[in-house]
Amino acid sequence: MATAADAERERGFRPTFFAPEVVQTSAMDCGPASLKCLLAGFGVEVSYGRLREACQTDVDGTSIDVMEEVANQLGLRAEQMMLPLDHLLLAETDVFPAMLVIQNPDGNTHFIVVWRRLGGLAQIMDPATGRRWIPEEELLATAYRHAMPLPADAWREWAGSSDFLAALRARLGAIGASVEGSALVARALEDPTWRGLSALDASTRMTATLVRSGAVDRGAAAARMLRASFEEASAELAAGRLETSIPASFFSAGPLDADDEGSERVLLRGAVLVQVRRDRAPVGRDAGASGEAPALSPELAAALHEAPAAPLRGLVKMLREDGMLTPLLVAGAALFATVGAVLEALILRGLLDVGRHLATWEQRAGALAALVIFFACLVGLEVPLVASSLRMGRDLETRLRMAFLAKIPRLGDRYFHSRPTSDMTHRAHAIHAVRQLPALGYRLLRSVAELVVTAAGLVWLDPASAPIVLAAATVAVVIPWAMLSTLVERDLKVHAYQGSLTRYYLDALLGLMALRTHGAERALRREHETVLGELRRSMHGLLSASVTVESLDGLVGVVVAVWLLFHYLGGGREPAGALLLVFWALRLPLVGQEIAISLRQYPSVRNLTLRLLEPLGAIEDEASVAAPSAPREATGPVTGVAIELEGLSVRAAGKTILEDVSLRVAAGEHVAIVGPSGAGKSSLVGLLLGWHRPAEGDVRVDGASLRGERLDRLRLETAWVDPSVQLWNRSLLENLRYGALADSPALATVLEDAGVLGILDGLPEGLGSSLGDGGALVSGGEGQRVRLARAMLRAKSRLVVLDEPFRGLDRERRGALLTRSRELWSAATLLCVTHDVGDTLGFPRVLVVDEGRVVEDGPPHELAAQEGSRYRALLDAEHMVQRGLWQDPSWRRLTLRGGRLEER
Repeated sequence: MATAADAERERGFRPTFFAPEVVQTSAMDCGPASLKCLLAGFGVEVSYGRLREACQTDVDGTSIDVMEEVANQLGLRAEQMMLPLDHLLLAETDVFPAMLVIQNPDGNTHFIVVWRRLGGLAQIMDPATGRRWIPEEELLATAYRHAMPLPADAWREWAGSSDFLAALRARLGAIGASVEGSALVARALEDPTWRGLSALDASTRMTATLVRSGAVDRGAAAARMLRASFEEASAELAAGRLETSIPASFFSAGPLDADDEGSERVLLRGAVLVQVRRDRAPVGRDAGASGEAPALSPELAAALHEAPAAPLRGLVKMLREDGMLTPLLVAGAALFATVGAVLEALILRGLLDVGRHLATWEQRAGALAALVIFFACLVGLEVPLVASSLRMGRDLETRLRMAFLAKIPRLGDRYFHSRPTSDMTHRAHAIHAVRQLPALGYRLLRSVAELVVTAAGLVWLDPASAPIVLAAATVAVVIPWAMLSTLVERDLKVHAYQGSLTRYYLDALLGLMALRTHGAERALRREHETVLGELRRSMHGLLSASVTVESLDGLVGVVVAVWLLFHYLGGGREPAGALLLVFWALRLPLVGQEIAISLRQYPSVRNLTLRLLEPLGAIEDEASVAAPSAPREATGPVTGVAIELEGLSVRAAGKTILEDVSLRVAAGEHVAIVGPSGAGKSSLVGLLLGWHRPAEGDVRVDGASLRGERLDRLRLETAWVDPSVQLWNRSLLENLRYGALADSPALATVLEDAGVLGILDGLPEGLGSSLGDGGALVSGGEGQRVRLARAMLRAKSRLVVLDEPFRGLDRERRGALLTRSRELWSAATLLCVTHDVGDTLGFPRVLVVDEGRVVEDGPPHELAAQEGSRYRALLDAEHMVQRGLWQDPSWRRLTLRGGRLEER
């Protein structure tokens, strides 16, 4: 029995009426976005950015099993279940809120959140499109229909439970067969096997379909149809038939062959979902949790404990760095200017009686001069106020740009891999909009101050109308303030789609040749159009909400102004004051609209600031700044680094890419690493560069754990050659000198050793020629030689990582460059990842990596001599390709030399 504390806890964790909107940044983010929606709806605040990062490392954001586990860790009571599709929307099942798997028109699966039902509509939060209400039939049509084998006994136990039977009786009642159905349910329960309930379930589903189509009348006819089909299907299943008179699509648990052990199985079909409730605190926040509770991963702990975003607080902190004197002076002057604007109305009202009180022309001339001076002072005050607010905006933008540029080098590689490049580009490009914030704050302060002063003037003019004036002023502020959360949510949705839309522009530019070659323009245009349509709908929703706020505020204000006028005239006040009252009363709704407009603009600036400040609050890389601003001179003789990996495992996106790796590499040792594609070779050497963080075990270099300053120092002592190393859109010389040390070898020697001299002949300006963005103006093989030459300029590096260093070059040249590289870095520790297995025979040691494990380790000649070794198998496969395939006389041999194609 539930206790009073349990009931109180359940009341405290009720979900909100509307599902929080969380729009995914990329196509792979539907899992973390749906999870963030569920958590926020139950009052658990987590950082969406941190959640996305966790899904790039320890958590598989595409697995519903992992989403269930993470939801339970973060404070929800989540249970994954598989339900017949027609049970999904029944009140008897009561499964919402839930994360549901749906199937997109392109066949891919996708996570959405189904929050609640109302009438015939379902409120969903689709990370791709946002929150909306859709007909229940549309939800059922898009739900993914999963099929899986299940032990028959397990299904029979569940089918005999009260939950399943309640849903089955509801379906029987829907076709008007409650009485007949009750008898059939009792009869099916008498069958200890799965067949009775399965036949009744399928018969009910088929009969309901016929009733909906009009082929069978609801009531007695449906009951007769139900009984006949049930009896026939039961007999056929009892006879062991796999095909029955009821089509297989109507079975939620259909017949299936027995497993290898002879146990009966059924084929379970239905929707897959994770039902969510909340009745406890998250693991990381529950002070009373037992010590047996599983610890959160660092990424999930960071997502849970990160303070809620406060973008305005961050911007105010930046403003305070320039001192608070200017903002305070601007605020004070703005209040003074507001009072002066209200005094204008009083003065203009007094001008109506000037003829009565000022008889001589000298008095009137003096009054006119005083008026001119007064208005000149107001104008003179307004100009520096506006100029100061604009200057504060420019200073704020400058500080934010400096902070953004200073933060980027300190962000880890994992941060950028978890976000599309276009999203980061959009954030950097949109910084200029932040300069609007001081001007927006200035306008809002002026409007609120004018509202207060105008209300005070109305009360002074007609004290009896004080309650009406107070109500009017309150309504002018409350209406836009009450709608602020809606405006913030809708504006954030617009910004998310704008960031997603930028990805298509970038992809189209980067893949222009591939798109045209494969005729994929229409496919890209269709995807772009889909996001563009969602952006249009989200902007329409934002505009509708904004217009509603302004219209409602203005309408209420006009009604109150008319009310004030009749109240004033009905009280026998002097008619001369009515003009001033009408002016001030009609000014109230105008000021309210100005407040509404300012609050409408605030969400855009707030959400933009939130997106800009998110990288500034991100966890920095363990190392400090990645590259020094000036070259550092190596001192002393070059010695390699000693590397030790012990019990090491690495995970990415919840999947293990390296497992239980233990090895030692002596200082100055040259080691080749081979294995099939995707085996984990690059991930293994990437550990030394800090691309991955060990989930288990430790990496030690020269006896010190590889983190923090030690990682930074190792990067400065490393030469790295990889096809992914960036070539800048600068000259060849600048690309070569990038990262070079002060005591680098002669450039001419390096150009010859790396084979770059041959590239110079094809460049119009020699070393001064630009290589294009990403080296687009040189071939792949030429780009690899440039990368190798850049690394060779760091001849005194202690660690050399060659990861497929000669891709795009012919075999003879690859062997020659490898020999020169080993001679240049003879004293350094060298790790070479390659698919040229034959070239590794010249190494003293070779590692064979397969499925994330080091399966063989030793001298290559010894491994090659062992029958059945993996290394021997790789050598044989390479030999077969070279001799049995490339030397086959059936091949034509074409040679491309100097831009001309020749046949040998």
